[in-house]
Parts: sequence; structure tokens; C-alpha cells
Amino acid sequence: EMKPAIRLPLGLLLASLLLLGCESPKATLSADQPEMAAFINLMMPRKIEIQHYLTQPRSFDGSGNANGIEIILAAKDAFGDDVKCVGTFCFELHTLRMASGDKFGKRVGFWTVTVGSEDAVRTHWDRLARFYKFKLELDEGRLEPGGYILTAQLTPPTGERLFSEYSFQSGEGGAAERKPGE
Repeated sequence: EMKPAIRLPLGLLLASLLLLGCESPKATLSADQPEMAAFINLMMPRKIEIQHYLTQPRSFDGSGNANGIEIILAAKDAFGDDVKCVGTFCFELHTLRMASGDKFGKRVGFWTVTVGSEDAVRTHWDRLARFYKFKLELDEGRLEPGGYILTAQLTPPTGERLFSEYSFQSGEGGAAERKPGE
């Protein structure tokens, strides 16, 4: 049996340790806290990339003529790894103006897609490929043969804007043609 002189200090020590262990954790972290800022900087996308070999004109109406673009897009974190993200994606498709200081010709299409919910992430995220997939249909007509520039912009909740651009040639039926080395 423990002596009373030892029992009291030991009891106080145990009670103190229990009270320290019961300190409630912070309920939420705000963006102005250094821990949250570091987490956001590491885990949020730092770069987006249109995947050139996978992004192509598509026929969404079954006619065989491209009437839109299927965009495959990667969002990369600070480590260069593919990540899921939320935010507003804006896509623009322009004709390519050759031999000009301004390569952007006529705007052919403009689309805004907000990915801000669990359902939206599931709709656009390809788990196997680990890329985002967006099926963007032209409002009218089909994609004529010629050169095009596709731009993508992501504005995540942090407000920083990320950009990617892809130039391609569309052949008969709207199929993308790639030059060797692209």
C-alpha cells in the first residue's frame, strides 16, 4: 500500500495531466493563421495544365462532326502532383490568327464551370486518370477545320488565377491534328 504522503502528490500530478489532456482543440482554423496558410499553400493547386494529347474536338450530337471540345485538365499542387480542387473554371476557344502579333482571332466559344460541391467534383474528376474532364459543347454549329487556341483559367477560393493554353489544328470532321514533337 502507498503511503499517504506519496498518494496526495501523485494524485495531484495525475489530475493535472488529465486536465492538460482535456484541453479542447481549436474548433476551426482561419486562413490568417500560419498553420492554415501553410496547408493551403501546399495542398491547393499551384498550376493547371491542359493535357494536349487527350484534349480534342468531339461530336456530342452523334453527327460525326465536332460540335465541342472535351478538355482534359490537370491541377497540380506545390509538389507537382495531380490534385482535386474547387473553384471556377473558365474556358475560351478562339480561332488562331497566323502571322500576327495577336494570335487570338475570333472567339468561337466561352464556358464557365463552377466546381464547388462534392457532386461537381465527382462529375468532372476522373479517378483513374486523376484529371478533370470537361465536355464543352458549342452553342451553334460545328468546329470548322483550322487553327484554334484553347485557354483555361481556374480561380480557386484563394482568389489566385491559374492559366493554361493549348494551340491545335482541327481537320475535317473536327479531329485534332498534332504536329510531330507536340
